[in-house]
Amino acid sequence: MNQPLHITDELLIDYVLNEVSAEEAARVDSWRKLDPENERRFEQFRLIWESSRSFKADAVIDAQASLQKVKQRAAEIKNQQANVVPMRGRYGWLKIAASIIFIAACAWIWFSRFSNPEVKLESQAVVRIDTLSDGTIVTVNKNTRLDHPEKFTGDQRLVNLVKGEAFFNVAHNKAKPFVITAGEALIKVVGTSFNVKNVNGNIEIIVETGLVQVTDSRSKLMILLKPREVVSLNAKTGKFVKQHKQDNLYQYYRSKDLVFKNVKLSRLVTVLNEAYDSHIIIGRKELNDMEIAGSFNADNSLETMLHVIQLTLNIRAEEKQGTIILK
Repeated sequence: MNQPLHITDELLIDYVLNEVSAEEAARVDSWRKLDPENERRFEQFRLIWESSRSFKADAVIDAQASLQKVKQRAAEIKNQQANVVPMRGRYGWLKIAASIIFIAACAWIWFSRFSNPEVKLESQAVVRIDTLSDGTIVTVNKNTRLDHPEKFTGDQRLVNLVKGEAFFNVAHNKAKPFVITAGEALIKVVGTSFNVKNVNGNIEIIVETGLVQVTDSRSKLMILLKPREVVSLNAKTGKFVKQHKQDNLYQYYRSKDLVFKNVKLSRLVTVLNEAYDSHIIIGRKELNDMEIAGSFNADNSLETMLHVIQLTLNIRAEEKQGTIILK
């Protein structure tokens, strides 16, 4: 029977700084996959480390002063030629700093949690609209979870799109950027409106107004998006795909309308499956690229839409064990 993996904070620091051996990296990777709680702990750790670069401690938790003391103590040890095994790698000071700042940040987060609890905005079967403490309006699609603080504090407004899809109309505040974590994507804006989808770590961002900065937390690759631009981030490859927005079908859960012109049938089927929790598949490859135009609203049933599609494209729909096949 395999022994449970024990991962220390020091090893996680080494891992984040890419200062681990192949064996240690494999241990951490296995630990992350072992339990969703492990992955959640790692993401919290990584997020704190990323945020610690701009972390400002108060008078009680003074990370800078603590770091200076550590440096002074290390200099004394060096002068005394103490018989101490040095930390591995040329980033020893960075690891010490990471440890100190991480502890300070954790203490600050633990202390502030009681006065500023985290809110889990979850939507199962309905679309929800909520206004955050800064005035940002969020429209949350079905089967979505968005975590955010009850009140934004500090130098940035940080939220986490755990899964699903949400549209953000961000309140303008140049001094405090609005930052969204979604899988491996880090999305940073000041005041703009855009749509974010997180499905199993695959991220899609569509910009309506303003500018949006998207960064892959692994490769640090950054892309700047303008209105009518969309970018996708593949969870496995970490590659960005950037293109111009082709249609407005992504707005269906906000507008309650499906309006489209010269849209491929494959694209329409994808949206119908999302909107109606259905399982429609295309039975013949040549049907994928067939184009269709139309307009539906929330009052139309799926059966009505399928009837119109069949008449328009001269195809037929057949249902088998809950699956609708277009032929």
